[in-house]
Amino acid sequence: MAAKMSMRAQIALLVYTTVNIILFTAAVYAVTIFPMLTPNAGIWLTAIMAVCLVVMAPFAWCLGKCILPEPWRKKVLAEQSPLASEPTKTI
Repeated sequence: MAAKMSMRAQIALLVYTTVNIILFTAAVYAVTIFPMLTPNAGIWLTAIMAVCLVVMAPFAWCLGKCILPEPWRKKVLAEQSPLASEPTKTI
């Protein structure tokens, strides 16, 4: 159970940081492209990032559960390769 939660937390953290980097980059581009936003760029960037940081945390946690692949949930057992004529080590 702890390994499953750890894997979910790692996936959620990866999704959270990646999406926040993308959203921050998009916000910077939006502020620099539209001249009407430039005088208050600091306020706009702060507001956009605050909303993104709050909204993305639960989204990333839920997405972490959906992305968690089935083979990672179960213990993986070693099997002999079908291409090998005989195993090099006993399994």
